[in-house]
Amino acid sequence: MVDRLIAAARAAQNAADMFDENLGKIYGSNRTDGRCADIIQRFGRLTAGELAEQTGLTTGAITTIIDRLEKSGVARRTRDKSDRRKVYVELTEFAKEMVDTMFTPMGEVFGQAMADVSLEEVRAIAQYLEFTDRMNRAYAKVLQKYASKSGASEEERLLQAKGFAQDVRDINPTLAASWGQTPTDPPQTGKSPTFQTGKKSTLANPKN
Repeated sequence: MVDRLIAAARAAQNAADMFDENLGKIYGSNRTDGRCADIIQRFGRLTAGELAEQTGLTTGAITTIIDRLEKSGVARRTRDKSDRRKVYVELTEFAKEMVDTMFTPMGEVFGQAMADVSLEEVRAIAQYLEFTDRMNRAYAKVLQKYASKSGASEEERLLQAKGFAQDVRDINPTLAASWGQTPTDPPQTGKSPTFQTGKKSTLANPKN
């Protein structure tokens, strides 16, 4: 059953990638732009720095992405009413209508398919997805320092892979202990999730 779960998760990720790639063509953006738009939609509005933190991209790259999102009509920059120096990026009405139009059927099919699923079963699914989110974010942070440079040999890349594997084993106990933690709802704009314990997750920014 565990093997089935892992296989299903990998297949679902591949299918989501396919969906996102084709969705981007309708939005007039690429997958990275679409990922940023999704984050903006979930958090409401973000500064460029907050968006960079959520995506793991540089602020320079984020500026270019926001420019493209504005050009395609998906996002817009707005100034804070109380502090004109602070600039936020938020989705346009066009983008919001696109999201409502295209994702409403997805909600409908989930409602139909899960009509007889118990609350405990839904909770288990949510815990799994929340855990994989924390795991992938934590692992991505570690992976950044091992990212292969262009032209690295197979031996060099294998050494990087071994270094990564050792480092993530150091954070695995803390990561595993986070299973079942429930994030607050809604999430805080531009911040890592806060859990019921009242402590901010340290897994989004591991030391390694």
